[in-house]
Amino acid sequence: MNDQCPSCRHYRALREQAKQAGDYSKATDYEVLRRRHPTHAVHVPRQSGGRPA
Repeated sequence: MNDQCPSCRHYRALREQAKQAGDYSKATDYEVLRRRHPTHAVHVPRQSGGRPA
């Protein structure tokens, strides 16, 4: 994760809040937003620990 990017930090915090609340759909949405926001010039890989495909 890009720890220098304010958007990445914000989306990550929102994702963690959603996970703690048990809203995994919203947590996934925030992860997608974090990985796709326009500030990134390169693709941000998925974090490990997710469910296997």
